[in-house]
Amino acid sequence: MLKKIILSIMILCLFLMGKAQQNDTKTVLFLIPFFGNQYHAENINAIESETDIYNESAFSLVSFWEGAKLALDEYESGENRINVIVRDVTNDNGKLLSIMEDKELMGRVDLIIGPFFARQFEVVASYAKKYQIPIVNPFTTKKSIVNGNELVYKVFPAHEAMPEKIFAKGWTNQPVFFWTESDKWTADMQIFKDYFDAHNVNYEKVSVNTNIIDKLKSHTHSLVLVSIQSEAMVIAKMRQLGIHENNVDATLIIPQEWLDINELEVDYLNKLNVHFFSNWFVDENSDAYVVFMDRFSQKYNSNPDLKRFTFQGYDITKYFVELMLHDFEQSKVNYVPVSMQFNFKKVDQGGFENTGVFLMQLQDYQIKPTE
Repeated sequence: MLKKIILSIMILCLFLMGKAQQNDTKTVLFLIPFFGNQYHAENINAIESETDIYNESAFSLVSFWEGAKLALDEYESGENRINVIVRDVTNDNGKLLSIMEDKELMGRVDLIIGPFFARQFEVVASYAKKYQIPIVNPFTTKKSIVNGNELVYKVFPAHEAMPEKIFAKGWTNQPVFFWTESDKWTADMQIFKDYFDAHNVNYEKVSVNTNIIDKLKSHTHSLVLVSIQSEAMVIAKMRQLGIHENNVDATLIIPQEWLDINELEVDYLNKLNVHFFSNWFVDENSDAYVVFMDRFSQKYNSNPDLKRFTFQGYDITKYFVELMLHDFEQSKVNYVPVSMQFNFKKVDQGGFENTGVFLMQLQDYQIKPTE
């Protein structure tokens, strides 16, 4: 059944790619690498679980497009109808350049969403600058894409937003430890280190081979930023802390990826004051979630295969269409995202980078934003 649903979605989306509405007001160009001309039956037959789907970028982008189309549907009967053009850019740079060099096409475009991969995006962004078209990248972490181009919007939250959030909560007014298995500073830890150095925050780097519980015992409360990559080490250390929970009076900031470790016992994490950063969150008890799922079910006769990408496709499309309709003045956009936070700050001599990031906590076996 899963394979049939996936195949149906692929066929539906490939059909929709060539379909554009009548040009009444504004035109949005989506450049999405569906890999439609490279995806064959053997790829679909290899899909047996949701994990397999996540490993196929084509499916994550199909899910993104499903959410985007749901957002675009809202403008079909309103006063601001949107003309939509979708191109499957794959990894064919020749095809990509032919689209960008089509002056008649680009002369009608008011907003570009995509490409999703940094290398192709940088090529398209240079053309967007030439044509003076705002351009959005949903997922790349590469910070340099905003440099020198005031029309670029980088949706993936700036890494600097993470230490800013911790600093704003006042958690750095207590003892701070970097707990790591590496002698070198990892990329994520370096971001926190640089920020703390700039704001005169005292901290101590602790090796994973050191019994950190002894250090925590000597303080009333501490902040511990954890950087451990080895799954076996993660499991062992979290079990150790969980067993000695009465001696662990600390706030732990862990990588979000830890939640995907099957052998990591949630019981131990739940005993600890565990937090992590995420660029998306959906409150499944909210009215917005219920309405979204109902609309999705009515349109596609199923639930989203990959909720994260579907919700992000919806939020990104809805927000930037609204931003486009309000002449790219953020203060005039009233849309409240269902799953994301948007707070774009202009980079010196460059474009805009999103600083909206969720700080989540695990409490009573539930994941929710920190209060």
